[in-house]
Amino acid sequence: MLGTIIIREIQEYIKSKKFLIGLFITLVLVTVTTVINIEDYAKRHQDYLDAKREMGKRNVFRPPQVLSILALGKDQKLGNRAEISSMRIDIKTTGYMGRFESMHQKYLSGFSGIDFAFVVRVVLSMLVIFLAYNAISEEKVRGTLKMILSNSLPRGNLILTKCIAGLIIIIFPLITASLVSLVIMVLHPAVYLGNAEWIRIMGMIGVSTLYLTMFYTLSLFISVMVNRPSTALMILLQLWIFLVIIYPNVGVFIADKTYTVTSRGELKRRASRPYYDESNRLLREYIKENPGKNPGSDPDNELLIKRTEAQNKAMEAEYQVEREHSNDLRHQAELAYTIAMFSPAVLYERVMLRYARTGLDDYERFLDGVFLNWKTYRRHTADRQRARETMKNMPEFTYPSETSFESLYASMHDTLILFLFTVIFFLLAYTAFLRKDVR
Repeated sequence: MLGTIIIREIQEYIKSKKFLIGLFITLVLVTVTTVINIEDYAKRHQDYLDAKREMGKRNVFRPPQVLSILALGKDQKLGNRAEISSMRIDIKTTGYMGRFESMHQKYLSGFSGIDFAFVVRVVLSMLVIFLAYNAISEEKVRGTLKMILSNSLPRGNLILTKCIAGLIIIIFPLITASLVSLVIMVLHPAVYLGNAEWIRIMGMIGVSTLYLTMFYTLSLFISVMVNRPSTALMILLQLWIFLVIIYPNVGVFIADKTYTVTSRGELKRRASRPYYDESNRLLREYIKENPGKNPGSDPDNELLIKRTEAQNKAMEAEYQVEREHSNDLRHQAELAYTIAMFSPAVLYERVMLRYARTGLDDYERFLDGVFLNWKTYRRHTADRQRARETMKNMPEFTYPSETSFESLYASMHDTLILFLFTVIFFLLAYTAFLRKDVR
């Protein structure tokens, strides 16, 4: 009996025009955005390889993340190059060849925000609402709900079968869209997916399923509570607009107005000025004691050693400012997320960016790696000749990326909230249906 009802529900969903139209739109969007993002990734990756080859070891680079194809996040926008010298670390904001966006990024800027995560977050969640808004209310209007329950079928079993059938239907376009994206990625020569990437992809598909399930249980609950399908649809669309669009932007607005981020340049000047003043004082004292002598030819002089230490402290102070500024930006973003933490779209985005390694977390790890690389370089650079030898013999720059387990653990909190929302809405729908007047 239960199996028969589930099959009947699935058949009705599949035959509906809204399901077929939604599936078609989803597949078209996923195909187009995947192709565009792959080409963008391939160009950025080639820029990365060319820059490593042409710009030498004084410049270190953050490679583009392959899973940015699915969840672009901030992979294009955050710094990806640092220039290291004995005097400074210069973090470039965007682009491997300069401070500004490369031409291909400007050309594709109109598409940069649309990816697989966007399709799930916006298109598929909307499709779920259109599929589920009349799951119960329309059956009541037609009178079929009363007829079904006149048999020996318990109410709890009926709502459970509708939920199972609905979940099967909403998972189908998600899995189909995922397979389309993955096939395109695997067939492209510029894309390589290792074991770690496949684990992350499975996690991304899993959280996408949970996100859509949450919207289905919410829609089912509203359909139980409201007797008219048109009213249920209106309520659900208003909830969707609030949860996906308005509420997250309110969080960003409040965080921007209440949490002030100080100018990075001003902070750097304040932090490093005393050390640079000390460095200049030591240099003047050296020149006064050794008129006409080149400081570069006297690396063992005590004054020059102290000057080098002062310069090191100045650079470390500037790096700490860079990290503090990054932390301020993170705290501002965390405040926005905290304010909007009851938005399923915000929770979903956070988890997806964590799995794709295209958020602030990976950028901060890059900054830490740059600082460690600079300290290695500075350790034996008392004179120019030794500096050149040190730079020549330095190993290729790497930084410790977050492992799949670390990403899973870090995103567990947001995933758990999404799961709790799903369970709560299902229990509300289940309880309300047990008490519903079906006449």
